[in-house]
Amino acid sequence: MRAPTLYRRLFWPILAPSLLIGVAGGATVPVQVLAAMQLGASASLAAAIVAILGGIGLATTVHAGRLIDRVGDKHAMLLATTVIGSFTLVTVAALAWGGRGALALFMAASFGRAPAMNVWSLARQAYTADHVEAHEVGRAMTALGGTMRVGNLIGPLVGGVLLLWLPLWSVYVLSVACAVLAVAILYSPTGAVAEGPSTSSGNGMESSLAGSGDSPAEPVEATLMVGVRWSAVILAGVAITTLAVARVAQPVIVQLRGVSVGLDESSISLLIAVGAAIEIVLMFPGGYLKDRLGRAVILVTCLLVYGSGFLLMVPLTRWLGIPGMVLAVVVMAVGNGLGAGVNMTIGADLSPAQGRGRFLGVWALFSNVGVLGGPLLISLLVATASVQAAVLAIGAVAVVGAGWMAIFAARIGLPKGIGRDRLS
Repeated sequence: MRAPTLYRRLFWPILAPSLLIGVAGGATVPVQVLAAMQLGASASLAAAIVAILGGIGLATTVHAGRLIDRVGDKHAMLLATTVIGSFTLVTVAALAWGGRGALALFMAASFGRAPAMNVWSLARQAYTADHVEAHEVGRAMTALGGTMRVGNLIGPLVGGVLLLWLPLWSVYVLSVACAVLAVAILYSPTGAVAEGPSTSSGNGMESSLAGSGDSPAEPVEATLMVGVRWSAVILAGVAITTLAVARVAQPVIVQLRGVSVGLDESSISLLIAVGAAIEIVLMFPGGYLKDRLGRAVILVTCLLVYGSGFLLMVPLTRWLGIPGMVLAVVVMAVGNGLGAGVNMTIGADLSPAQGRGRFLGVWALFSNVGVLGGPLLISLLVATASVQAAVLAIGAVAVVGAGWMAIFAARIGLPKGIGRDRLS
């Protein structure tokens, strides 16, 4: 199977809707903390809201995987996208109103989106894993992760332009429009299940749908328990947790540190967009290198460079001000761009042939622990120490994750790259 054929087959069912959801999230993430603060939240409470979102994601991850195995990947994506758009519309209402209770309404809508985002993320990953060949997993998952990075570029760019003339709620209107368009694509004939061979496991979307009715859950779960190398899952999952901590913390850190060095809302959105642009440039080389050099090498490099960007942010902003902030964001973007899709790639490497949705639900627990822990750590340090302490702590977590993966890479036993597996 040629790579262009692979991308064409995945484009309308998964890549295009994923791009739109990426734009929807990319537009709102850079202003999420600012929106909460506009409605009366303190800096520590705003960061805590993001941490609560991680907690909700953590609590619903396994259930999201079970839902996907029950209703099928495509139906799960449709349901999740509809829910995301609906709750974002509630967020618009809260920001436009701005009266007493608006902050509570904003928080409720944000919390309602979290489980739906879980379902969406796992369903798109399960679909892709079921419909690519083993030697193309790295590139396929990188393309999937790349749609979110393109969204993280387009979303902040458009959002930043909107904020030059319109109030903050306009960014969430953009997010709703993207979600509606994603639903339209998923319901359209072009968004139908792509024809073509699935992986050798034969566990495509059709089998998931077929298995949702008569096949009992117990045999699938038994096969899952037998077929998974849990020690490798746990060791790799720890490194993925540190990556998730850095990724979820980055927009919060950029917003908090950006305000402290004098950046306004529009400038912060545009700065995040610059970082996303760099990640996109490095995305495809990163996907190639994951298949060529192996997953562990790329994950270690990603975490090391990514963490260095956080650690450099404090001295660079102190010495150079806003230019130092830009340099730190560039370093972070280089590290994160090289690791585009690495979480999904490793999850696909370790997943079994049956019960993939359930396994990916378990696998996502590691990243969701990071999604919870990152903002929680920031909130705690901002409240008890300073924003600078929070920045340095996040950088240290990423660097420690790089060391962890380097130490345990041999025991985890991920694919080492094209040709290298045969030599080992």
